[in-house]
Amino acid sequence: MQITKANSPKATNTAKNITKPANLSNIKKEELVRLMMQSLIDLGYQNTATCLQAESGISLESDIVSHFRSSILNGDWFLAETLLSDMPFVNHNPNVIAKVQFLIRQQKFLELLEQNETMKALYVLRNEITPLGENTDRLHQLSSLVLCSSIEDVMAQAQWDGTKGSSREQLLIELQDYIDSSAMIPKHRLLSLINQAIEWQKRQCLYHNPRRDMDFSLFSDHVCDRDVFPSHMIKVLHGHIDEIWHVAYSNNGKYLASVSKDKSCIIWDMELLEQMQSFRSEVSGSYCAWSPDDSKLLVCGTDNAVRLWDPLNGVLLHTFTQHKDQVTSAVWLPDNEHFITGACEKVMCLWNVDNGSPIARWPVQRTTDMKITKDGKKLVTIGLDKCITTYDVDGLRITEVAKITEEGTITSLSITKDGKFALVNIQDVQEIHLWDLDAQRLVHTYTGQRQNEYIIRSTIGGTDESLILSGSEDNRVYIWSRDHETLLEALEGHDNTVNCISWRPTEPMQYVSAGDDHTIRVWGAKRV
Repeated sequence: MQITKANSPKATNTAKNITKPANLSNIKKEELVRLMMQSLIDLGYQNTATCLQAESGISLESDIVSHFRSSILNGDWFLAETLLSDMPFVNHNPNVIAKVQFLIRQQKFLELLEQNETMKALYVLRNEITPLGENTDRLHQLSSLVLCSSIEDVMAQAQWDGTKGSSREQLLIELQDYIDSSAMIPKHRLLSLINQAIEWQKRQCLYHNPRRDMDFSLFSDHVCDRDVFPSHMIKVLHGHIDEIWHVAYSNNGKYLASVSKDKSCIIWDMELLEQMQSFRSEVSGSYCAWSPDDSKLLVCGTDNAVRLWDPLNGVLLHTFTQHKDQVTSAVWLPDNEHFITGACEKVMCLWNVDNGSPIARWPVQRTTDMKITKDGKKLVTIGLDKCITTYDVDGLRITEVAKITEEGTITSLSITKDGKFALVNIQDVQEIHLWDLDAQRLVHTYTGQRQNEYIIRSTIGGTDESLILSGSEDNRVYIWSRDHETLLEALEGHDNTVNCISWRPTEPMQYVSAGDDHTIRVWGAKRV
């Protein structure tokens, strides 16, 4: 069983070819020196920063800015407002000045309440803050604080941590939004730039392994070894005697459910990598879905029914038979008691596990797959109408909010953890598309896999969801970089069509593939 890398010029780790940093001549010397001074002070090397200032003749900031910073940190509100006329604001107009004054006077008001100077605080509120006409909602909230019974209550309602906390430092950060950054350097600016560079290098590292983060060095460009990428077959799981149509990891990542044309469902222990339970139905299973607490499993059959199982004990709990055509997919609501099913009939149903009849029905197009966010607030479906449909879920109420029309038949659906993006396989054009659901915009297209006749399922993988994986009719597992659309791997090993992929939710570099050769292949890194 040879495992090969895709024969594609794209399948290289472009992190090795990262563009070299800009020449020092392209960076303003004064800005660099000032950043170095700020960092030295942040690190506690005040004397060294003073020596650098003396040798370079460059100051960290002007006297006006320095005095303004000190006045805020020392609570000298009169001086702070006196200096406003000379401060280098981004937009020096009355509206900006009023917003800055509002923030300063709000801090003054809260500190007076903290000192139990209620009458003085009321004076500031009525005669200094209210006339500014800024942020009416916040003004009403500040007014209500006068009625609080304790300073602890004031701090909780105002979301403010007092003079002994970091409130004055936080005020400075808020004020800096209005001040020219070249005059008052944002806090820890050099560290922010370094973190941005690190994140950029991670994104450029096509074979990035999150476990390498702890080894990140500032002295060299970041490149992950391909041996720590999950392109190596760990185990072949045997048990089914016919085509495997769907696989799904439990939410805790300990178990895997697989359903097959052979009418069986097998529960696999994915820590021991062995079969732990098996049960059969009267018909083949086409789809399965774990309840949020992993205590129950839904198996959609080809006889228009969906069966509810106790997966670890192999006990059939109930059979739901109200659909009039094949049930194609199911999702659970977070309460472990309700679930939604889609079918080839034009109805979507909401069920309670203890009720044999749907508690709600919605007229829809013929549904072929569905996914729901973990918080149960967004439902996404695909159907034979070649559309991706998004619903808002509020308790047991479901409202359609958007519909995206695709260019061909959609055979599978995956969504990102935050529910912002949907990944779909398009059979007619043999492409995989990633959609921004909020913007209703196609953001990435992945090509290379083969899909002419069968239902092929793809998924989003990696702890940072940076990978796209799909089965294929050429018996391979395909892996792309999500952001770069680069084909990273086309893995051999299966002897027939690879129907489905599932990424282990608790293991950053492990997944399974299954298909028409009756086997499940477990993939991971060669070296961890």
